[in-house]
Amino acid sequence: MSQYGERIARFRDWMEAEDLGAMLISSEANLRWLTNYSGEGLLVIDAEGLLICTDSRYAAQAVEETQEVEVTADGAHLQQAMDRLNECGAARVGFERAHLSYASYEKLLGTVEDSKLVPCADEIRHMRMVKDSDEIDRIRRAAGIADDAFRHWREALTPGVVEREAALELHRLMVLAGADRPSFDIIVASGPNGAKPHARPGSREICAGEPVVVDWGAAVDGYCSDCTRTIILGEPHRRSRELWQTVREAQITALEGLSAGMECREVDALARDLLRDRGWESEFGHGLGHGVGLQVHEAPAVSQKSEDELAPGMIITIEPGVYIDGWGGVRLEELVLVTEEGASALTNAPYDL
Repeated sequence: MSQYGERIARFRDWMEAEDLGAMLISSEANLRWLTNYSGEGLLVIDAEGLLICTDSRYAAQAVEETQEVEVTADGAHLQQAMDRLNECGAARVGFERAHLSYASYEKLLGTVEDSKLVPCADEIRHMRMVKDSDEIDRIRRAAGIADDAFRHWREALTPGVVEREAALELHRLMVLAGADRPSFDIIVASGPNGAKPHARPGSREICAGEPVVVDWGAAVDGYCSDCTRTIILGEPHRRSRELWQTVREAQITALEGLSAGMECREVDALARDLLRDRGWESEFGHGLGHGVGLQVHEAPAVSQKSEDELAPGMIITIEPGVYIDGWGGVRLEELVLVTEEGASALTNAPYDL
């Protein structure tokens, strides 16, 4: 049985436990995880099999990318799905409440006959948390491509380069190195702009001595990498050096302390407690990390309120940061595979200090 066949079998077991005769999948990431199809559309799972509902733009692609999956491209995605659901006659039809729009739900409610619509939690999200060997390999390759591109980019970077131009160059280098695309919009945030965790590269010139937050990743065969370095061109200012070293110590504390079986909020606390002791907790406003896979932000959440627990095979980020309005910020992020022994780094980009 293929890896996709195994995933579908697992999901069918869950459907049986929930007494669902059919299921409508609308999340693009979940659809790909189950079938390998990477285009637009919906997926219906019922007793007869699997049906991808798409259109003529993606029909050939859907056939090429999948096995033992029926494809229809005869009209609107949702209408095709509703036709199939009516044909199968399932008494209970599940849908992903976190991903289906309310407008689509209204159409389902008024069209699917003789069935009870059941809003379901995102069970596939939980299944996706632990990666198989193929997923780990794809993410490892994405991380390697992003690392190599960053090394070349960092060596050529000089003061005076505009943030936006620097980001475009890193994008170009990743694609030349083999990435399908960046896994998200690259962040290059220099000086005061570094105080915004998700800053957009702008027209500001990068200056010597100041921290520059660089957050980038590559997508390869559908899977993402994610990494952040805070770089300093030339001799760092004293405050930049001290804050960089503090954030790095918080990161290392979490990387060395995490282990399979820990609650994710406990991992968050490892870094957060150190920053609190140094007087910087209030400047660390986001969670310590997140899962990475088909999406650059997915489960598990590594945060103060997370109810997730680490397990071998999970791939997560560890990214403490400190952000000071009007001055700038420092964030350092490593992408790691959770193992029985702890954390194994997948990213290997150089650190400045």
